Amino acid sequence: MSDQGQFIGERIIVEVIDLETPVSFTWRNQQYKIIEIEASNRRLDLRSAWYRRKHRDYFIVQVEGGKCFEIYRHRVPGKPYWVLTRELPPLD
Repeated sequence: MSDQGQFIGERIIVEVIDLETPVSFTWRNQQYKIIEIEASNRRLDLRSAWYRRKHRDYFIVQVEGGKCFEIYRHRVPGKPYWVLTRELPPLD
């Protein structure tokens, strides 16, 4: 794995609290419980017309067992969805 981690780029199912804080996700029929959110970042698309904007909320999460992942919520008009971007090297 490089410093950037292993790219995955697959949709996942995420359980949230407070309408947007992820607490667990399911990827390839396996559930991962998030024990810590290491970082979060919202990227806004302000160049498009308001009705075509696509925003993303990125999270670096650590799950039970010590693995770390980057996930994001793709906030499109209509139906947002979640993506597992990559698996990251373990945190020190």
